[in-house]
Amino acid sequence: MIAKLALLKRLKVKLLAIVGVAFLALIVPGVWILLVTTSLSDEEMLATRIGNLAARTALAIDRHQAYDSPFLARDLLSPLAADRAFLCAELSRNGSTPVAALPSSQGCPTDLEGLEINIPVSTQQGWELRVLFTDAELHAQRHFEYTLGLSAIGVAFLAAMIAVAAGFTFLVERPLTRLLTAIRNSSESGELQTVNWRGSDEMGLVVRAYNAMVERERQRDQALVNTNEELRRSEADLNNLNRQLEDRVTDRTRELELAKKSAEFANFSKTRFLRAMSHELRTPLNAIIGFSDIMVQGTLGKLENDRYREFSGDIRDSGRHLLKIINELLDIARIEAGQDTLEEEIVSVNVLMMECIRLVSPLAKERSITLHNSEIDPELVLDVDATKVKQVLLNLIGNAVKYTPIGGSVHVAVTLRPRHGDPRRGGIEFHIRDTGKGMSADQIPQAMAAFERLDNEITASQSGTGLGLPLAQMMIELHGGSLTLESEVGVGTTVSVWLPATRVGYMRSVLNDIPPVQKAG
Repeated sequence: MIAKLALLKRLKVKLLAIVGVAFLALIVPGVWILLVTTSLSDEEMLATRIGNLAARTALAIDRHQAYDSPFLARDLLSPLAADRAFLCAELSRNGSTPVAALPSSQGCPTDLEGLEINIPVSTQQGWELRVLFTDAELHAQRHFEYTLGLSAIGVAFLAAMIAVAAGFTFLVERPLTRLLTAIRNSSESGELQTVNWRGSDEMGLVVRAYNAMVERERQRDQALVNTNEELRRSEADLNNLNRQLEDRVTDRTRELELAKKSAEFANFSKTRFLRAMSHELRTPLNAIIGFSDIMVQGTLGKLENDRYREFSGDIRDSGRHLLKIINELLDIARIEAGQDTLEEEIVSVNVLMMECIRLVSPLAKERSITLHNSEIDPELVLDVDATKVKQVLLNLIGNAVKYTPIGGSVHVAVTLRPRHGDPRRGGIEFHIRDTGKGMSADQIPQAMAAFERLDNEITASQSGTGLGLPLAQMMIELHGGSLTLESEVGVGTTVSVWLPATRVGYMRSVLNDIPPVQKAG
């Protein structure tokens, strides 16, 4: 059974099956159609032949008026008997007893089977000629033709199978067998073998392609052997290089650790220096600012020389500016060192904003800048370091007033973000929008960097170190918030300060002894 199944899977058997089915599907219907067409043609020829012969006989009977002469009528009917298919004939009038018949002894018996032709002899007198004939000869000829056709189909089918089998054996099976043998031997021995076959047909192309592939594989194997040898030779060098690299990495790591410790020590020294110098710098600066202010105000007596009074004012303003710079540097140093903490307290947003507006109003009035602020819920409170938030808002509103051209406007607004069930999505936002010259997209990172200032005619007319925005951003990030800056050239700049919802509450909660906000962190 297994051998039979294996035989059915052979390529030759499949090819013979396909060719055989295709041959029978094409030849058998064609031969059958040919035989049927020939048979119909023979039947038409037989009917035409008997019909023509009967018509000539009927014409002869009518021409000789042989209705009343039975002997003459039989003589005229006698040519019908010469046809091999003829059975009998009768001449009668209106279906009555025949006056003449052939054969004359019996005419056409009622039990006689055959094909019948009725031809009117005289339409006026009702005479009719009835002729019976047989197609037995056609049946015998058709049987012979069918037998001959089946024999021809069988011989042709056998010849086609032999031709296909022989062609497949010589053209496909032999080179294919050699190819499979070479593949099997290569698989078993592990050494690639070529096929000894030369041909210009498709199988020859397949064999040549296989031999070319074998040659390429041999060359690739040789190249792999050479590569492996080179890899073995270079393995020792690679190990040496790895050891050297490890030594270098160790040395570099040690250097980086030393550099890190040096940087940490330098940062610690910087912080310690700034702390030590803060008192040493602030004490004389406060004295300079205080004494110069007394001289400007004339508290102890008016200066007689106006130039001295002007110089005293410049000394006071310079001292204040220097003290502001020192305070900003100290704040940045503490934040970067992680040593700055928040002194949180409950503060009214309305009071905080009104205080900032009040402090900036003189500068805005001096520059003819219109300040607009939105209405704020008086019960809205924040849990923040009030000093730092106030410093941030004063810095931002003051910058907006300073860098807005004379006659412009600054808008200050406070909005609440909806939470939508997520406290991280809510919070409060402070928006400071001015009508200044604005900045391009590539200038915004420069404005947010420490010690960086934009190079334009507005900033050039104002003093500053470029520490305001970076310091404000650091202080807001200490509260868990963020500071963003949006600007467009020729339109203005908007600075947005966001504090999370955990720092926002309402005064009525305080009055009811309910914690207004959650402590951040």
